[in-house]
Amino acid sequence: MTLSLASLKIGETAVIVGFTPDCPQEVRQRLLDLGFVRGSRIEVENVSPLADPVAYSIHNTQIALRRSDAAYVIINC
Repeated sequence: MTLSLASLKIGETAVIVGFTPDCPQEVRQRLLDLGFVRGSRIEVENVSPLADPVAYSIHNTQIALRRSDAAYVIINC
């Protein structure tokens, strides 16, 4: 099943498939620089009290992303 990274709940894991076609180039490049590459396993570690941003664990690193940026990342559960 293919979903957006923003749809994951705390504790869930997925594999990154790619980016949506409408993802701005600067956001895509920043995510790639942070390690959001195809085939990477990602897990939701923590959600802030107002639900934005969300902390994800990828490549043994915790990275916080806005839900609006996470919506550009396509995952496979």
